[in-house]
Amino acid sequence: MKTGALDGLKVLEYSDFISGPYCGKLMADLGGEVIKVERPGGDRARRWGPFPGNEAHPEKSGLFLFLNTSKLGITLNIKSERGREIFRWLITWADVLIESSPRQEMKRLGLDYPSLKKINPSLIVTSITPFGRTGPYKDYKGSDLITSHMSSEAFGNPTEGVEDLDKYSPLRGPMHTAEFMTGLTAAVGTMSAIMERQKNKAGRHIDVSAQEALASVTRQELAFCLCEGLYPTRQWGRKRVGGFLYQCKDGYVCIWIGPHWQKLVTMMGNPAWTEVELFKNPTLRSEHQLDCNKLIEVWTKEYTMAEIDRLGIQFDVPLAPVRTVREVVNDEQLAYRNFFTEIDHPVAGRFKYPGAPYKLSATPWGIKRPAPQLGEHNDEVYGRVLGYGKKELAVMAKAGII
Repeated sequence: MKTGALDGLKVLEYSDFISGPYCGKLMADLGGEVIKVERPGGDRARRWGPFPGNEAHPEKSGLFLFLNTSKLGITLNIKSERGREIFRWLITWADVLIESSPRQEMKRLGLDYPSLKKINPSLIVTSITPFGRTGPYKDYKGSDLITSHMSSEAFGNPTEGVEDLDKYSPLRGPMHTAEFMTGLTAAVGTMSAIMERQKNKAGRHIDVSAQEALASVTRQELAFCLCEGLYPTRQWGRKRVGGFLYQCKDGYVCIWIGPHWQKLVTMMGNPAWTEVELFKNPTLRSEHQLDCNKLIEVWTKEYTMAEIDRLGIQFDVPLAPVRTVREVVNDEQLAYRNFFTEIDHPVAGRFKYPGAPYKLSATPWGIKRPAPQLGEHNDEVYGRVLGYGKKELAVMAKAGII
């Protein structure tokens, strides 16, 4: 029987909303045993939509349901003395702790890395904060909106499709892209420490800065600054020769021009304007890319997205229709690769969820269980891991400890 790639890995997740839970989800769906620790009031993602039927319910948040598949869920109030004692016992069980509390909070509670290392020397602690645990911003609060702008990731957005960029303020990426990027960065860092521990058995503290996770995806603009001393403006992205969005009869297409200029010219039927030196010369064309794009769009407006898509295949020009969410959900390529998977949740019901963007031959990815209901696995985890009986759990629940 095939098992998950991370079978045997024990992860304690004390983090809510997106970045920390996404880090934990990536490990849980790969076979790791992830225990999600929620405050008695629950992860704030439970109060964040979308909700089926647009009716808010703590067990039906689409965001929470996606982020917490394959996990066991318990409640624990670590601000109580007994809660902290229980948390320390759980630390002796864990290989990894994922946490996203303010830097000083865990220290104040005696649950920071130096304290936990004394309990479990081989423990890997991944701490996610807006700006990292050192530096002048170390105690600043943040969100995906703040880190998107503090990292310059949002500076050039919007660009394509906007005629007068000066009329628009910089916008962060759609939905919670920054949070997901931070969670992915945390997972990669955690896995590197897990691999290292196989050699020396030593624990590690991973300091994840959301600002730095986002700054890393603006690498092209940073390269111009660091290597050439240039400071790209918001208009810079619109002048690149790599590609652009073009309007057509029923939507938009994106075309990667780059080294495919001559193929594009052939696909367009060799219009006369492409023979003008201004556009024939690559250097001059780069300097007048906006004018070039307007002329290309005159051609694309004569066709539908599907027609241009077929022409791209015929003439070997990399391009694609700009898909809506509905079209992606019904995409034949994603369906063929079984990207979407159906999960039946006892309260929320049966829905499709995005799957993994990769296929592992020997250790397949798979969702073991739906996201936990609040405190769903208290009896199982506190009984199996710590040996508590039902009477003790009832007393702790009454006291607000769990």
